Amino acid sequence: MASSDHPVFQRLSRLQLVARRRNIGYQTLVFQSSEPRTERCKHCGRQFSTDWKAFLCHVCGLWVCQPCSCVLERERELQYITFIRSCIDCVSMLNKWSDADLFTEFATHPWVVSSSKKQISLTLADTLRIKKESRHAVLTVLKYLGKAVDPDALYLDTIEEDEWIAATTECNVSHPSDVDVNSLETPTERVHHLVQLCFEVEIPEVPLGDCVFAESDGTRHYALRYDDPDEPSDAPCVPDEDERLRTIEEYGSITRSLNTPLMQLICALVAKELDVWSAYITMVKDKTQYLVAAPPGCPCSMALKRSQSFCAYALASPRPFMVRDASMDIRFRNLDVVRGGSHLVFYIAFPIVDENGKTVALLCALDSKPHKSITTMQYSVMQRLAAMTSSFLQKIVDQCEQ
Repeated sequence: MASSDHPVFQRLSRLQLVARRRNIGYQTLVFQSSEPRTERCKHCGRQFSTDWKAFLCHVCGLWVCQPCSCVLERERELQYITFIRSCIDCVSMLNKWSDADLFTEFATHPWVVSSSKKQISLTLADTLRIKKESRHAVLTVLKYLGKAVDPDALYLDTIEEDEWIAATTECNVSHPSDVDVNSLETPTERVHHLVQLCFEVEIPEVPLGDCVFAESDGTRHYALRYDDPDEPSDAPCVPDEDERLRTIEEYGSITRSLNTPLMQLICALVAKELDVWSAYITMVKDKTQYLVAAPPGCPCSMALKRSQSFCAYALASPRPFMVRDASMDIRFRNLDVVRGGSHLVFYIAFPIVDENGKTVALLCALDSKPHKSITTMQYSVMQRLAAMTSSFLQKIVDQCEQ
């Protein structure tokens, strides 16, 4: 009689094979490694030769021999099956999934869908009316977006709170939007004019075809190195890492004082626009990720090991980065923030760049619910806010150098 460890009992059923190939379809794989071929198999350690050939594991991106690997089906598009090679270590990861039906849902849903609906105008207006400590920051954002306002205007602090609260979020003011707010005679007129400017904010919508994300085609270039398949892998290597770290090091104490009302407002705008749990500005140093700005009231002193962070992977490409459901991704499902109590499974990040276009920080958002897609307007707003943050950060750096 065959025992329970006999190979016949370890074979997957037909439904399990379908689920696995769709699971593989959800993962990002390596087809062209950025690393040179090693001399020995990562699994058995045997040296490669003309007789003992090397094969690339498309899952981890490392080199293995034929006996230490196998060929598996991959279904990234429904009913379109391709074949990939996986080392036996990675097969154990691919044989685990929580809900097979989700693979079908994500396979049939685009990353970005067309929609011009935006939240930023209402969020700016509500913040202006209700949050005294953020009003100068709102005017700074309005000025960056092309509105004729003075963020340092003294009259802001002379307007009574009752005037702000009394202003409706659907105000109808007869003054033209380009009028000089200082020429308005009463506080009520000034309040209504500023609220009106919030609703006149226009964000150019990025065309659907230009809303691109790193790895959205299911491929990546970096390898995954892990000691235990049930634990997070090491953080991937980042292009120009030494230069990036040197730039952050030159910022010095600036990175410890970025949680200003302006940066807090930008984070709050992102969280509202994407309807997510929270948004942050992060910087990733040698082995640690730091939160440098967060929405008002949110803690901004948290630090994570680099290998435990989404941002370590976002840095691997200059493009925006999105994880639609981390619990389904072999790279992220073992992170503490995913499998722990917070259960953060959605992540999106846009690069914050220096004057040379190098990524020095990330404007990112997280949520406890998966997001199959975002809209073209959400992409556009976040792209604009990331560019705004880059501009403000560079201005701070320039002021400190003077």
